[in-house]
Amino acid sequence: MNFGKKIFKVKIRPNNKFGRILHLISRYFAIFGGFILLSAALISIFSIFGRVVFSSPILGDFELVEIACAVAIGSFLPLCHLKEGNVIVDFITAKLSKNKIHLLDSISSFIFGVVAFFFSSRMILGAKDMYVYQEETMLLAFPVWLPFLPVIASFFLLTICCFYTFIIKINVITGK
Repeated sequence: MNFGKKIFKVKIRPNNKFGRILHLISRYFAIFGGFILLSAALISIFSIFGRVVFSSPILGDFELVEIACAVAIGSFLPLCHLKEGNVIVDFITAKLSKNKIHLLDSISSFIFGVVAFFFSSRMILGAKDMYVYQEETMLLAFPVWLPFLPVIASFFLLTICCFYTFIIKINVITGK
């Protein structure tokens, strides 16, 4: 007996113009994150190769990989939320009705949206402070505030995606 098939899930398919645009932008962010993650992997490979063959790794490779991973993870979040790819513990809600599950999902989307908005607003202040104080990485002297910009944009997009899915799931509950 397949436990996952018992639970009815709302698939967020963009059937309106705003949803299609939101999905497209989220997809572009995820593709951007994929390229950034690929570059982090290549930096690691070349650094390890240089360390083994020439005894000379790429200077600041761990700084670059750290920054790239942060930007990539932030870029994946909006599409992940739209495709309901976040981890859910559903063994507690397995015996609830579909409307109750949709209600819980809508509440979680709303709370996630509030948290994403809070994070993005706080990251703006953090990036501003890092810019004002000219904070840089230790080895490369790379400005730390620069990688904050795509992450802030990703979190604002995540906020919009969360509130969009909240509205969609509420509409499913009310039958609109």
